[in-house]
Amino acid sequence: MTQSLTVGLVAPIFNNMPVWAAENLGLFAEASLTVTAKVLYGVQNVTSATLDGSVEIGLGTPEGVLSDPDGALVIVGGNARKLANALIARRGIATIADLRGAVVGVSHATEGTALLVTEMLAAHGLRAGRDYRLEAIGVASARWEAIQGGKLDAGLQTPPHKYIAQDQGYPDLGEISDYVPDYQFTTVNARADWAAAHRGTLRAFLAALSRSTKWLYAEPDAATELAAQVLATTPEYARRDYEHFATSRSLTTDLALSEPGMAKVIEVMRAACTLPGPGGDAGWRARIDLSFLPGS
Repeated sequence: MTQSLTVGLVAPIFNNMPVWAAENLGLFAEASLTVTAKVLYGVQNVTSATLDGSVEIGLGTPEGVLSDPDGALVIVGGNARKLANALIARRGIATIADLRGAVVGVSHATEGTALLVTEMLAAHGLRAGRDYRLEAIGVASARWEAIQGGKLDAGLQTPPHKYIAQDQGYPDLGEISDYVPDYQFTTVNARADWAAAHRGTLRAFLAALSRSTKWLYAEPDAATELAAQVLATTPEYARRDYEHFATSRSLTTDLALSEPGMAKVIEVMRAACTLPGPGGDAGWRARIDLSFLPGS
């Protein structure tokens, strides 16, 4: 019997290529799965949809799982464990020091880019709320439009918008990976009760993602062609995007979590006071269940 699944995705970015590749290669069908991938345009949107059951699986953020006071969600696998963002500014800003008094766009107030840009600017002595203001704008495409329109002074941008901005001569204030080399940026998340009740379905889904990730690394030309198609970008930008992920090995073939990457997530969440529960590791580790992964 075929099982239907809906998967929530934050944005049309390379992190989600294993889902599209698995569909394109027929791996979901082979596993008796009918998977509908929905781009929800925002990390909070994915977290909320996973919580309320609008999607069974969300490729969202670890912060969305770990910050939930009710503990309804669980991390069942890893997605991107390296960062591809650059801090792009509007014309007229030359350095990070110029961001005093600025408005910096982020995806959501307590997830993803909000924590990362705070970390990056803190290295230059700038503190959110005191020296600059964070504004939740949404995904990278929305931040890019706001930067071009002068409504934002800067924002972290993922490919291809990072490359588009660089090619158009917008100020690039640096790569976030130079400040945060290891960070579990995105994870595969589900409701804990749904995962427990659909163990076989979840294992089949994750096994298909593992196989499609291996294919992405093994077939660069075909992967780049597919990326250009599903990300609605040019072959040139798709190739640059692919080369970053192939070099960084951001997507793991076994869907494992990065230990140093998760440690950094916990560090910045604690600094931002967004990690509920006791101060020890037991609380947040209880929200990770990797027993669904292939080979577990």
